[in-house]
Amino acid sequence: MSQKVTVLIMDDASVVRKLLTAMLVRVDGVGHVLQAEDAATALDLIEQHEPEIAILDVKVPGSGAVRSGIDVLKRVRQAHPATSVIMLTNHATPRYRTECLAAGAHDFFDKSTEFEQLLEAVARLSRQRPDQAV
Repeated sequence: MSQKVTVLIMDDASVVRKLLTAMLVRVDGVGHVLQAEDAATALDLIEQHEPEIAILDVKVPGSGAVRSGIDVLKRVRQAHPATSVIMLTNHATPRYRTECLAAGAHDFFDKSTEFEQLLEAVARLSRQRPDQAV
């Protein structure tokens, strides 16, 4: 049988993290969901657990060279190229969409209107994983 994937959620709102976790654990192929409220915690969890999928908000607390979800996206693309990154944000402007996709995000969704598409993307990415690990 196929192996289940680990998903990381980075969002500064605990209610969003809890809601997403409850939704994601029902997605076929998802085994474990990690939660981070800020950029530093997300990067630490990615280093420790190497999740197959990371769902990142654009605007989160950060400091130093990592001040946003876009900074985390860029770091993940460099250090963990096998991790699929999905951006989920209330700031779904064309500028952010273009910047995130150019930086290597697999998908970009509006938090207020595209939760179903997010779940479909996670299901699709989790199904693709076993085919890639040959």
